[in-house]
Amino acid sequence: MRTRSQVVRRSAAVVAGIALAAGGVGIAGALQANATPDTHVGTVAAGTVAAKPAITIKSDKATAKAWAKVSFTGKTTGIAKNSVVQVQRLQAGKWVNFPATTKVTSKSTYSVWVQSGRVGVNKFRVITAKATSAAVSVNITK
Repeated sequence: MRTRSQVVRRSAAVVAGIALAAGGVGIAGALQANATPDTHVGTVAAGTVAAKPAITIKSDKATAKAWAKVSFTGKTTGIAKNSVVQVQRLQAGKWVNFPATTKVTSKSTYSVWVQSGRVGVNKFRVITAKATSAAVSVNITK
């Protein structure tokens, strides 16, 4: 419970703040009236724009034996720590979730591995809620 003196002090501070703000608006208004037409108030500085979410993928093997572990690593931009990274494989022209997931680390990276018995060229990619990587091909042999 606040005491009467705390309420009085806070009320005085609020009134003083409002008075300063009102005075500041008058000064800012006067300065704006004298500004040249080329002046832009509140322009965002270059380099402060949020990065577009992105994710990369790199395979540790271009060719692997059936059921051998193949590791994928990559970096993310604009994707939060602990966001889920899902591996997908291209099957019959459609991207299908592969049973492999991981999470984005505090360093904006991820690492995950897969095993495939599907002989031939397997195309993989990774996705998050915000971004999709390019595809990487791994040739699986017997």
